[in-house]
This record gives sequence, structure tokens and C-alpha cells, in this order.
Amino acid sequence: MKEMEKVHAELAEYRKKAEEYLNSWKRTAADFENYKKRREKEDRELLQFAQEVTVVKILPTLESLEQALRHSPDDERYKEWSEGVVKIVQQLEKVLLEMGVEKIRTVGEKFDPRIHEAIDHVESDGETGTILEEIQSGYKLNHKVIRPAKVKVVKRLSS
Repeated sequence: MKEMEKVHAELAEYRKKAEEYLNSWKRTAADFENYKKRREKEDRELLQFAQEVTVVKILPTLESLEQALRHSPDDERYKEWSEGVVKIVQQLEKVLLEMGVEKIRTVGEKFDPRIHEAIDHVESDGETGTILEEIQSGYKLNHKVIRPAKVKVVKRLSS
């Protein structure tokens, strides 16, 4: 009988150790899953940050090209040059769109401090809080504002 009790005690001890090892393994597996999820999230955030930095650096080039087009001479000699710049702007806009960049709508829209920055308030008979003029374009990247639009906002005429 003593021998049987000893065997049962040993069996109980082995079961206890097996349970401890299994629980330890489960915790380690859960920790590893959490680590993988954390790494994936960090990788996504790093990619988004790198995209944002890249886009912010590209925007001034796009705006310079757009400004060059606004000031291009009407002379026929520069027509091909202007058409070339237009194509470059279109290609750049297409690439930015594919990256998730969108221009913030301004003129005629209601002022929204989350996406617009009021540079000036202009007295007008228009509706108060309506954007009258865009000073600098604003942009979103994947629905996140990376640069607010700088605008002039209507302020109701004083009576």
C-alpha cells in the first residue's frame, strides 16, 4: 500500500510540474504573440512616419511647380515648357494620391480649426466663418492632417 501511495504522490508531483510547464509555455506563447503584434504596430507607425516626412518634403516642390505654371508666360515659345511642367505636376499629384495624400478643401467651405488655420478675418457680406481665400494649401495623409490649410475667413460686416 505504501508503494502505491508513493506512486500516486510521484504521479501528482509530475502532473503538477507538467501543468506548470504547460502554463509557462502558454504565457511564453502569449508574450510572443503580443511581441509580434507590438512589432507590427511599430512597423506600421514607422512606415506612416516615413511617408509623412517624405510627403512634407515633396509638397514645396509641387507648390513651386504650380506657382511656376501660374506665372508662366503666354508666349507661344514657352507652350511646350508649360505643358511639360503640367505633366510633371500631374504625375506628382498622382503619386501623392496613390500614397493617400489629399488636398484639404477650402474656398466656400466652413472654417474648421482641425484642418484650417485662419491667417486673417475679412469683413464681407458672406456668411461668417466661411472661407473666402486660400493662402496656402493644406494636406491630409491617410485622413490625418499633415499641414492645415492657411485661409482667410469671412467676418460679417459691422452694422
